Amino acid sequence: RWVERGVGVQLHHLMATLGLGASAWALALALPAALRIFWDLRWARSWSRCQKHVSATADAAPAVDRGVSLIVCTHNDLPALQRMWPAWRSQEFPADWAIQWVVVDDGSTDGTERWLLEQAKTDDRITVVRHHKSRPGKKDALSAGIAAAAHDRLVLTDADCQPGPDWAHQLAAQLGGEGTGPDVCFGASLPLGGPPLLRFDALRIAWQSMAEAALGRPYMAVGRSLAYRKSTWQSLGGFTSHEDVPSGDDDLFVQQALRAGLTVQPLPPATARCANPTAPANSITEGLRRKRRHLTTAPRYDRRSQRRLALDTALDLLVVGCAGWGGTPLLLHNGGWIPFLAAGVALAVRATTLSAFAKDLGFPAKAGLSTIVWGPIRWGFLALATLSNFTSSPTWTQRAPTRRS
Repeated sequence: RWVERGVGVQLHHLMATLGLGASAWALALALPAALRIFWDLRWARSWSRCQKHVSATADAAPAVDRGVSLIVCTHNDLPALQRMWPAWRSQEFPADWAIQWVVVDDGSTDGTERWLLEQAKTDDRITVVRHHKSRPGKKDALSAGIAAAAHDRLVLTDADCQPGPDWAHQLAAQLGGEGTGPDVCFGASLPLGGPPLLRFDALRIAWQSMAEAALGRPYMAVGRSLAYRKSTWQSLGGFTSHEDVPSGDDDLFVQQALRAGLTVQPLPPATARCANPTAPANSITEGLRRKRRHLTTAPRYDRRSQRRLALDTALDLLVVGCAGWGGTPLLLHNGGWIPFLAAGVALAVRATTLSAFAKDLGFPAKAGLSTIVWGPIRWGFLALATLSNFTSSPTWTQRAPTRRS
């Protein structure tokens, strides 16, 4: 009571100084929620338009360019590779397409090379590349795989995914012919199972990144579901501009493409057959390690993307803060319910739009409703990952490679 009374007195003084009444202050405190609602509805509208556009231009590639190389890198993860192998090798394309499967064994010591060579004997379209791993990350291995690609179109994924039979064709076809279609195309790759917090975090990131790209403001992509041309990669100099960062073969490559004036397009899966889910992190601790690694690439984003991401974060925090401020001393005056109501509407809009997005990706719509529970906790999770990066050695990403490249 003493604290509330003191804050109320200070608020009275401030309002009197500015000549504003309590209702005007309540409306001002509702402004962040209004901006949040507008932002989320704009995302939803752009996403809907993107779906219609992709549906109208599916399989627009000309007959003169019907080749594609599917690339995956693996490092000491033979069980995962064997699980994904049937789905990866069963990708369906029209009969006139030429398909090459490229597997890069990134210095594995678990029998991966021997197993891959046995597989290559069964189909001459399988290319096995043996790469000696000398540093963390998979950029060197991916570069070796791209060099071995026989076709200009490239479709990339990881060994811990389970692509649907139409996934690769949907991505490859969107690239169009030479000089047509987007230069880079990416899809979603959400985890199947795992801790609920991490599932929600993956859904929220996919929603933000794909909706921003649908608005014509891409800033990242997902290496588990990514397509571009070999000629595009070569024209950008490969990964040389960010080879000092172990991660970023996807989002930092997108940043390269944007700086070069190239186009990046998100790809909503047309059906469940076009989805490409991934294996989840087994624990919050493992998820935190992955999040820390991903955050190391954010400082390399262009300034506009950084400002938009910062504003998006600030809006969420301001909505909660303004509702809380209006709910303590301002409730003693007229209009204190306004920021509360605005925050509630913003939360409802976020849950509704996120649920619709989850449904579009073939996931339960209730996943979006979990924003009510996991939204605030997620911000604490992100803050912990960010702070731990600042407080630990700046060379932590240079530790010995983990099982997954």
